[in-house]
Amino acid sequence: MIYDDHAALCMALVERAGAGFISMGWDIPGVYVLLDPIATDGSWGCYVGKAPAGLRSRLQTHVKEKDYWSRALLICRDTSVGFNSAQVGWLEGRLYDLLNSSADGALHNGNRPSDETLPVYERATLESCVLPISRVLRLIGYDASAPGDGPPVGLKHSKTFFGVKLNQLVDSKVVPANSQLVSINSGWPATATVNSDGTVVVGESTYATPSAAASAVTGGPVNGWEFWALEDGSERVPLSVLRSRYIGLKDGTKV
Repeated sequence: MIYDDHAALCMALVERAGAGFISMGWDIPGVYVLLDPIATDGSWGCYVGKAPAGLRSRLQTHVKEKDYWSRALLICRDTSVGFNSAQVGWLEGRLYDLLNSSADGALHNGNRPSDETLPVYERATLESCVLPISRVLRLIGYDASAPGDGPPVGLKHSKTFFGVKLNQLVDSKVVPANSQLVSINSGWPATATVNSDGTVVVGESTYATPSAAASAVTGGPVNGWEFWALEDGSERVPLSVLRSRYIGLKDGTKV
């Protein structure tokens, strides 16, 4: 098991063959990610779900009903008061957005799960859960990082480059001009402003892309689409999520 004290999370990586041996202590509310074997080209499939009635019983149901996954990451609250149904519903959708924006992952979910009953003031707290979950996924070989601002060298998958620039999000009003961005990386707190042409201002300097602006903060290469989030009331929405919304609007689908 893996514990994250900052976000008060407990996570467990379960091999499919061991799903029947999970202790009764995991019959508590949480979210989970079913993971396919990694393909030879580095791509992988996954399924994100919620278990408001208990992770243990939900996973054992998936052993019978879904044959594609080989391991699962279970996530619950490491506190005396665990997740409630609204929290796991919102976090399920947030993890869907994370995995849907990843360079090499492909979701088996047919549609984005959505539960907007969670009060807005609670969402910022749950946002702190996303980074440790993504780090654990990367540690076990499933990098959920979104692609950067340009196509990588040696492009293998069409999904690794979205072909979307920040100015397109500004022009479509998905990201309002002159809106404020904030870092969602607790190790590098920062704020920035989006100009009408899609450039990003940090301090007194202007950068051409979100990643360039983020790299100026951290001092090293970083994906700005996952580093920066839009302040929307008391909620922070990562640029990678807003990019997915823009693509959905452009394609005529709801994201």
